[in-house]
Amino acid sequence: YTDCNGVAYNWVYTYTIAPPTVTLPAPGSSSVACTADAVAPAPPVVTDICGRVITPSAPVVSADPVCTGTKTYSYVYTACDGVAYNWVYTYTIAPTTLTMPPPGASTVACPAEAVAPVPPAVFDNCGSLVTPPAPIVSADPACAGTKTYTYIYADCDGDAYNWVYTYTIVPPTVTLPAPGASTVACPADAVAPIPPAVTDNCGRVITPSAPVVSADPACAGTKTYTYTYTDCNGLAYNWTYTYTIAPPTVTLPA
Repeated sequence: YTDCNGVAYNWVYTYTIAPPTVTLPAPGSSSVACTADAVAPAPPVVTDICGRVITPSAPVVSADPVCTGTKTYSYVYTACDGVAYNWVYTYTIAPTTLTMPPPGASTVACPAEAVAPVPPAVFDNCGSLVTPPAPIVSADPACAGTKTYTYIYADCDGDAYNWVYTYTIVPPTVTLPAPGASTVACPADAVAPIPPAVTDNCGRVITPSAPVVSADPACAGTKTYTYTYTDCNGLAYNWTYTYTIAPPTVTLPA
């Protein structure tokens, strides 16, 4: 104020401007199937009480969970007076799932052909390859039957999924050699022959029974030895050796 004499007098009005306040929106969250889906969210637009826009920092990102769990993105909003406010977005990552291919199967002639199959490539729902350990192998059947290879696939959450390959082993086949035969002069010459060595189609040796021997002919005629070969499936195959006993000859003295 300046009076008429030119003397100035000051009157001052002072505003005290309080520190700003910031109200953050509620934390964000959502559920996703895979860790790769837990991407950085768009942070919300935040202003202080005076309408000044506050730009957040780059997010602080938590480590990926080994399998299921949570992953967070934390944004720091710093007001003009240096006070920091955190806004957090939390992803809940669901357990993984596996979709198994159908079981495998084939038919083979012999147990030796029922070798370990190549297990299928299996991926979880997030595209990660799941590798099974060595298979669990059932015992060989005594003859015909089945043999299985079971592979256990475990996802990262510890859930197990079985994939089984089943071999059906068919009954063996046996091919006998042709029957044997010879001609002898006397019944006493028609002794037991040596039976042939016989194996089934898988190379298993089949031991014949003791022979069934026909009666000696009264004079000339035939005498047979019949050997029975029984395979592991219980089927019997006969092999016969036939002696032809010639008519006798007689030489009189003078």
